[in-house]
This record gives sequence, C-alpha cells and structure tokens, in this order.
Amino acid sequence: MKTENECNDILSMVTHDLKSPLSAAMGALEMLSEDNLAKSDKKECIKIARNATNNIMKLVEDILVMAKHEAGKEHIEPIKVEDLDRYIDEIVQTFKYQMRVKNIDFKLKIDEKLPEVYWDIDKIKYHVINNIVSNALKFTQDDGNISMKVENRDNKEIVIKIKDDGIGISKNKRKNIFRKFDTHDNKKVYKGTGLGLYNAYCFVQKHCGEIKVIDGLNGEGIGFKITLPVKAM
Repeated sequence: MKTENECNDILSMVTHDLKSPLSAAMGALEMLSEDNLAKSDKKECIKIARNATNNIMKLVEDILVMAKHEAGKEHIEPIKVEDLDRYIDEIVQTFKYQMRVKNIDFKLKIDEKLPEVYWDIDKIKYHVINNIVSNALKFTQDDGNISMKVENRDNKEIVIKIKDDGIGISKNKRKNIFRKFDTHDNKKVYKGTGLGLYNAYCFVQKHCGEIKVIDGLNGEGIGFKITLPVKAM
C-alpha cells in the first residue's frame, strides 16, 4: 500500500506529463487560429500539435497497461510468427522520420534464417522494442548513434540488443530502471513517468524472457538486452 505522499508524488508526475503536451497542443492551436499565419508556421504548428497528442496518447496507454498488470488482467496471446525480420523492419520504419530529423545513424543487424517464434508479437513490438527504441531516440543527441542487433541462439532463444550513445544512466540508478514511476534521466533534461520500461519488463517476463541493462555504444549511453525463448510459455 502506497503512502499518501507517494500517491501525491505519482499524481503530480502524471499530471505534469499530461499538462506539458496539452499546453503545447493548445498553444499550437491558438497560433493556427491567427488569420495571417504563414504557411510554414502552420505546418510547424500542426507538427507540434500532432507530436503533443501522440505523447498524451502514449502516456494514457502506458497508464492503462500498467493498471492491467497491477490487477492481473494483462495477458499475452502468443501466435506463430514466421517472419520476425519483417516486424523488426516495421519498427525501424516507424522511427525513420525521427531519425532523419535528428540525423541519427541507426545500424541494424539481423541474423540470417531467424526461427519462427510463438510470441504475442504486438505486445513485444509496441510495448517492448518500440518503447526502448523510442527512449534511445529521446536520450540520444542530434548526430548520435543507435544500434540494434537481433541474434538467433540455436533456434531456442532470440536475443535483441539495442544500444545508443546518448546521455546514459549512472550505474547506481540502473538497478531501479524497470520500477514503475522511476525516471532514469540523470540530468533531468526530459520528464517521464517511467511506465514504458516497467511495462516492457512485465511483458518480457510474461514471455518467460529476460530484459536487462547493458553498456551503450563505445562506453557512452545505455543499452538493453532482451532474451526471449522462441516459444512463450
């Protein structure tokens, strides 16, 4: 049972995370209502509003998924996936625009002949891999580097390593990184509830897998190693 102070801290954190993108969206919409707004400014306002609403939707989804985990109502439904490499490529395409905007050098390496897997592929794709790649993009500066490697271990396990050379996470904070409402931003440059990694951890566990923090690229940034059996139990 959380104390009143802990509940107040959580409420304050979530409220802040909702208020910031809402304010950004409202500001952009106010500017769009101006009669003499230049075409280039209109495009920028639309971009700001779209990004803000996407952030709101992600936070709401993370909260709902976390609540289901807590209530024991979030389950996985593994299906046969014969083309895992296609799903990996879809993830890369999802973030292609953001990578181009920040001039991120993204390197992807996938072992040949990946085995078929039995996963809840949507949960792994959206709540695990997407979450980690999204964090890597957030915490990696312009002109930075991100790598993703997908390895086949004797047709028994798939190992996915995602690394960046961003601002990183201090060693003493890594042990708590998968706790809900734990924010891992050392420099307080970015705000967040920490729910994304908590949800990722829960879904990996439900697949009888393991996720852990590893070192980033060239001694910088951070990395994550996800190990999943080809057949989720």
